[in-house]
Amino acid sequence: MSAYDYWDEIQVSDAPETHHGLRMMYGVDGSADSACVADYDPWTHAEILDLPIVFRDDLPDDAVAAFSSAHQAIFVRPNLHAAVERCALAHEIVHFEHNDVGTDDLQEERADRIAAQRLIRPSRLEQFHGITDDPAVVALELSVTEKIMRTWMRLHRAGLIRGL
Repeated sequence: MSAYDYWDEIQVSDAPETHHGLRMMYGVDGSADSACVADYDPWTHAEILDLPIVFRDDLPDDAVAAFSSAHQAIFVRPNLHAAVERCALAHEIVHFEHNDVGTDDLQEERADRIAAQRLIRPSRLEQFHGITDDPAVVALELSVTEKIMRTWMRLHRAGLIRGL
């Protein structure tokens, strides 16, 4: 090989920009399902958005997590099952992105729908094709709640998302 190398001409500024040096993540900024993207991680997404996550054990009894527009933060009940925490964070991030104040059924449906699309990669679902049709088993394996799994399935049946 000669002293001149093609790579000497490449400038760092020519490289595609990623979020804080992180790999592209499925469901964020249009990153499609491929081998080149990482699974959606709500913790990383919150970090990208500079969105604080605060653990509080004094949340209302019916809440596992909540986005506070006034504080621009997500409050999460401590010691949740990992899948519940992951799904709750994904859901609350959607509320942050839309700056939802208060809650209504349409906001909740939108947050569940977007969270399901981010958390469940069609390529991961293909691993279970022909093995089980039980959404609870698949949800457990994908580290999502059964509610999020059923939301994804409903969207898929309606033709709103692709997969399998």
